[in-house]
Amino acid sequence: MMSTPEAAPSQRSTTIDARRIPLSHTAIVRAPGLLPMLYRPAELAAELEVSVAVVREWMDKGLPFQRDQRGHIWLDGRQAAEWVTTTRQRPSKSKLAEDQAYCLRCNRIVELRNPVVTRQQGKHILLSGTCPQCGGTINRGSRNG
Repeated sequence: MMSTPEAAPSQRSTTIDARRIPLSHTAIVRAPGLLPMLYRPAELAAELEVSVAVVREWMDKGLPFQRDQRGHIWLDGRQAAEWVTTTRQRPSKSKLAEDQAYCLRCNRIVELRNPVVTRQQGKHILLSGTCPQCGGTINRGSRNG
């Protein structure tokens, strides 16, 4: 399926781009099964069931690859699997403060004005209030106790 490069490859930087990199579910599931060998971009794309254009986009965004003396591109299976694993980890979400809620009209976190308990079930309560930006009704779940 693959031949080895003829000369010592030159390594590209492996820094991950700060922008979000879209990874398909299939690629995430199949990546740990990549073998510890060198793949051509088309071979890696076939293994992960993505297009070659997607693999090249990932290379632009930090997927480590090597070039041999002839300029052919080679991707190490284990490095690719590790890159997929580290890239798919999302930053932890910050929790909202007690007086904050997310307004779906404004698409941002806002202060919950005039909160009223609209429903209570055990320790869980639903607060309704007004958005200070657009004046719309916003809701937030909370715990009592």
